[in-house]
Amino acid sequence: MSSNNTTKRNIEAYASSGFRPHGRIEFWAEGSVIRIQAEGPFNREAVQAVGLAMRELFSAMPPGPRFADMLEFRGSLLASPDALAAFGDFLRAMSVAKTAPIAVAFVVGPEVEARSLMLPIFTKLYAEHGREFAAFETADEAEDWLRERMSGAAALV
Repeated sequence: MSSNNTTKRNIEAYASSGFRPHGRIEFWAEGSVIRIQAEGPFNREAVQAVGLAMRELFSAMPPGPRFADMLEFRGSLLASPDALAAFGDFLRAMSVAKTAPIAVAFVVGPEVEARSLMLPIFTKLYAEHGREFAAFETADEAEDWLRERMSGAAALV
């Protein structure tokens, strides 16, 4: 993947309610891939802060580029029910704004808490919103899969 990093964003800077976001999330654009490093568990406020930060990131990107998301999780993948509902709202908003990624890859090692509980939930959420999604144990596997998806998408343009 390309290595032209833009500024890293941290959700703490985008917290908009009186309740603090739970979980740590940083992200940046790296070529045509949005890289996200996350450590849960996550609450609704964390998901809402991601939405605000992503909006800012997209406003700084050239219009219309095709991109993919790669999320690397540490610690825990656990998310509260209201965080999952907010995440569904976020996916819907991305579709409406036409800022949905071509593909989404999660990197979730076997040591990450709630992996087996949460991956089926995220798989269902992404499917409900028409996203191509897969989960991997290593970043190399995820990058290879995303590279294939991006190549296929470029051929369609």
